[in-house]
Amino acid sequence: MFMGATTKNGLDIAKKSREIVKDKIKNILGKDIIKYSNEEIGIIERVVHATADEEYAKLIKFNNNPIKNGIEGIRNNCSIVVDIGMVEAGIRYNKVYNFINDKETFKIAEKEQITRAAAAMRVAKSHINEGIVVIGNAPTALYEVIRLTMEENIKPKLIVGVPVGYVKASESKELLCKTKIPSITTTGPKGGTPVAVAIINGIIALSKNERV
Repeated sequence: MFMGATTKNGLDIAKKSREIVKDKIKNILGKDIIKYSNEEIGIIERVVHATADEEYAKLIKFNNNPIKNGIEGIRNNCSIVVDIGMVEAGIRYNKVYNFINDKETFKIAEKEQITRAAAAMRVAKSHINEGIVVIGNAPTALYEVIRLTMEENIKPKLIVGVPVGYVKASESKELLCKTKIPSITTTGPKGGTPVAVAIINGIIALSKNERV
């Protein structure tokens, strides 16, 4: 299976699409393409393929050996914690946790007067520690995970932090890049579910020695 395709027709389309994506990425990155590993380029290709937006080639940032850490986590069957159901639905993995609609999340959000997305990360603490966090939509969730690492010694293997939007999204990702946490993120307001899912599914594929 490659890019979700299982039939010959599907595989032919996927391969042709990736060839187009490769050319677009080369044009965007130019000589800077040599700064990226083969695995990093594979992740970038998946994101550009998923979004039909080649600008992501220069927006995606890899910090503190994130792919290596992500692969190790997946091979050890670690938990993956997500911010919303759409992200959960797209991930091809058997230990994905989403606490956005958990009763405890509602209680914490009301008591502390914080967003449910942030509260859900507090509920997920035990899964985040030595696990992977994938955030595609809620910057407040990303802020909370960063706080957990700084104040409560929670240590995720990897954060895929690509919240989308014009309020706090860019700032939360900038803060993530200043930490020592292994992370994959984007600069600016762009991001979202397709980006988050493309990144983590690429890492899952790499963990299985599949083509990313």
